[in-house]
Amino acid sequence: MIRIGRVRVEITTENDIIGFDDTFDQEMNIICSELNTSGKSSIISIIYYGLGLEEIIGGKGHNVLSSAFKTKVECGTEELDVLESKVFLEISNGSEIITILRTAKNKNRDTNLMTIYYSNMDHINNIETKSEDMYVHSQNSATSNKGFFTFLESFIGLNLPKVPTTDDKERKLYLQLVFSSMLIEQKRGWSDLFSGMPHFGIREPKKRVIEYLLNMDTLKNEKLRYSLKIKESRIAEKWKQIYFETAKKLENIRLVLKGVTEKVEIIDDPSQQIKVVYQNEDQVLTIEEYIELKRKEYNNLIKIKPRDIDNFQELKIELKKIEEDIIVHEEKIKQLKINMNNEESSLGRLLNSLKLIQTDILNNQDAKKLRNLGSEEGFNSFKDICPTCNQPISDTLLVSQNVADVMDIDDNIKHLKSQEKLFEYAIEQKKINIKNIENNILILENTVTKMYQLSRITRNDIFAIDGSVSESTIYKKVELNNTISELEKIKAEVGAAINEFKELSEEWKQYLGDLSKLPKNKFTSLDEKKIKSLRDYFVSNLKVFGYRSSSDINKVMISRDTYMPIIENFDLKFDSSASDHIRRIWAFTIALVQTSNELNGNHPGILIFDEPGQHSIVVEDMKAFLECLIELAAETQIIVGITIKETDTRELVFKKISEGSKGIIIKDRAFNKLN
Repeated sequence: MIRIGRVRVEITTENDIIGFDDTFDQEMNIICSELNTSGKSSIISIIYYGLGLEEIIGGKGHNVLSSAFKTKVECGTEELDVLESKVFLEISNGSEIITILRTAKNKNRDTNLMTIYYSNMDHINNIETKSEDMYVHSQNSATSNKGFFTFLESFIGLNLPKVPTTDDKERKLYLQLVFSSMLIEQKRGWSDLFSGMPHFGIREPKKRVIEYLLNMDTLKNEKLRYSLKIKESRIAEKWKQIYFETAKKLENIRLVLKGVTEKVEIIDDPSQQIKVVYQNEDQVLTIEEYIELKRKEYNNLIKIKPRDIDNFQELKIELKKIEEDIIVHEEKIKQLKINMNNEESSLGRLLNSLKLIQTDILNNQDAKKLRNLGSEEGFNSFKDICPTCNQPISDTLLVSQNVADVMDIDDNIKHLKSQEKLFEYAIEQKKINIKNIENNILILENTVTKMYQLSRITRNDIFAIDGSVSESTIYKKVELNNTISELEKIKAEVGAAINEFKELSEEWKQYLGDLSKLPKNKFTSLDEKKIKSLRDYFVSNLKVFGYRSSSDINKVMISRDTYMPIIENFDLKFDSSASDHIRRIWAFTIALVQTSNELNGNHPGILIFDEPGQHSIVVEDMKAFLECLIELAAETQIIVGITIKETDTRELVFKKISEGSKGIIIKDRAFNKLN
């Protein structure tokens, strides 16, 4: 909880110290004056400023304060130059009292420096009083030990959660957002509910604040659901990355990854299920078998005797075999390129057909939308008339006495959407086929290049004049040795990838378990009770405050999506007159406190209303408003700033002050000479 105990402003001029100094009651406080510009709002803005919450007013630092803090201050008939100015704010959390010092103008002290005195204001200069400097409106001011918002959050006893942001991260639900629901300033505060809420990139900030104030379970569940969504995305993305990186390494040497796909899944024994195999038209080998095969080929080459220069026939046979293999491989490449060309042509036709289907879907959806809106525009296709030649459309080429039913627009859209899915699937398959053909062509072209190299070396062996070493044998040995080394390296890398798949599989299993434990319903029974309580208090307050814009207020509900008041699924503000719009803000702001108090919420227990009598609220409704606040003040500190220019309003306010509310009555100006 938080309670404002005392506010003091010191504005140093050349001759005197001008300012304001007064205490506040723990319950109901009314700051009033007959003039609009007497300084009521300045006093309230001091509270915001002293708490570092001036962003609710519309800015940061001393710029939100009036010129009396920065340039010139009026005192009586004089206008004095401001040399320095500072604010002292005494607050309590129910058991401890501290005093906050913040300057508005000081050459040697930045306005973002906050000094905390661990005592009430009267004793801040005592030798034994401890003090500590902190900073505000700088990076980490809500998370660092020296950040003022970190301190204030702890002092008040709040435990602000981390909530989703618009950039798919998590950030603390800042104090400025929470207090925008209870500190309503004069200029912007009456334009809408939470209208002073600054933008900090929080997703659905009003919703998050209400969930926190009412201590709803859905906040915890949504946070858990969001964190699981992030976890799902991370695991799936990592899995896909490992899969494609591994598959890419393998395809270059005609190896294939088996037993796993790009989609994450639970794999009980990855080392047994996931395999790397070599496959061609004749055989399928595991990577271990393939390595062993290459080793045997290498060992056989080692056993070959030095070349006999008279033995040309064997070399000619080998050369002929190589050249025949080259022809076979080039023919395969040629056929694959023909297949790819056919696949690409087919893909182009599918894409054009898909575009036409999507255009038809859009046209039908537009027609349906216009029809549902009540359009009487004629659509020939609805009347079985050809849109091109305007002739009747028959669904058969044969003359028949039976008239077949034609699909209506809804069935037509469903049919087109099913066709769209089929074409999308076919397009995806075509793209996969083209990719596979491209990879096969690349592998074959690399093989042909090596065959040409081998044929050249073999030909050199045939026509060599002398020498005892075969160049082709050396070439084959080098190639085989490189292949074996590469396969061993790939085997080790695949082993590491399999271990990563295993870890991700275990994480995925844990994720699915956590996901299954999430509540099936969005709201717990206690949440349902809190939403109902908020709605009942809100509607009751509307009635008490004289809300008249809706003929049946009982139709007002609280949206399950936004927690904002609605009527017949429309935001209530669109159904409210200017004065009822103000009553709506009164009712909802108070209902949040009432619900929190009743059902163990997190509301800090303070409300500030600056000039709540906007748009000529009648005095009877203002009376109901003040009486509701006085009743609420037993558990909540209330501060109201109000102009009492009208006789009826003045009499009402003075009556409430005489009945026990703390009155801070400003006769001329709030800032005067201080003793």
